[in-house]
Amino acid sequence: MLFTHNKSAGAFSLAAGFVHAVAAGTHAEHKLAAMSMAALAGAPCTTGLALLASKGGKWRLALVAVNTLAIIGWIATRTVGIGFIEGFDTSESVQTADALCALLAFIAVIATVPRLNLTRVGLTSAVAPIVAVLLAVPAVYATANHQHNHSGSDWPRPYFPSIGIDIAGVPGVSSQQEERARQLIVDTQQELVRWADYNVAVSEGWRSIGDEETGYEHFVNFQYFNDGNLLDATKPESIVYKVYGDKKILVSAMYMAEGEPDLDEPELNSFAGPLFQWHVHTDLCWSIQGGRPQVTGVTDENGVCAPGSIAGLVKKPMVHAWIVPHPCGPFAAVEGLAEGQAAVDDSERVDICGSHSH
Repeated sequence: MLFTHNKSAGAFSLAAGFVHAVAAGTHAEHKLAAMSMAALAGAPCTTGLALLASKGGKWRLALVAVNTLAIIGWIATRTVGIGFIEGFDTSESVQTADALCALLAFIAVIATVPRLNLTRVGLTSAVAPIVAVLLAVPAVYATANHQHNHSGSDWPRPYFPSIGIDIAGVPGVSSQQEERARQLIVDTQQELVRWADYNVAVSEGWRSIGDEETGYEHFVNFQYFNDGNLLDATKPESIVYKVYGDKKILVSAMYMAEGEPDLDEPELNSFAGPLFQWHVHTDLCWSIQGGRPQVTGVTDENGVCAPGSIAGLVKKPMVHAWIVPHPCGPFAAVEGLAEGQAAVDDSERVDICGSHSH
């Protein structure tokens, strides 16, 4: 019976470690997270192999310890996150790969119980490795697919308000982040229509920044710039109209951060995780015309504005929320000169389509 327990526990621990090894590559953008996954691959594999080769049970306690630690870590990443490990600092929804990996670790731990008659449930020394493989294969496949999604192929998705809000199941996005993002879209859709007539917006304090020649005209309300409200659909810092000749059609809100935090500020990026891409417009040139700030152009190749204008008047990180269909999702930037600068290369941005093959 001891042989059966050793072989079963070892097989499942080895399988769990192998899945962790594959998963380590999907977290390559976060060094500490990748190292943690690599450790969770090495330890179960080592104890699993050792127990498979052992005639006694001296490796059993070590196997239980490393797999229990893996299960606790998994529960933490699905519920509260692990704050000191970037990449695991916010909770994520349960997915096929991690659930199967946790199941493998759990079975490995249970299989070490001496009084448990494994043969009663059909888990003989010959069957256990087969079952472990049958669980590990779909886990590895799902993990590989998860890695593919991180490359950007799954997000952004085209946004069609009349059909619904398709933001579910985006890798790296927790259930709380998804719900917050979804609620922001709903709130924006409901609240923004108040300013469908731009004359109403003007009467309530919004002022054009004079960029209508780009095809989109941004109206800003300076009283909301530092009012203590972040992503408040009732008080958006800016609203955007699509310009068709002398007609202006309301299309989105452009929310701005409080103060001028860095683009990688955790408070900003934890709100919706990978669904959001905060950006800034440090290359816009501004001048004061009629007592109001106006955009007059962009900086030259040396980062210099034309005489009479200055760069960087507004340095706030910002993000759009659209109320009309958009091929790059509900949080897309206005592409072209108006897409601004993000904390990542354009090829990694999730708010523009131009440099992606979506």
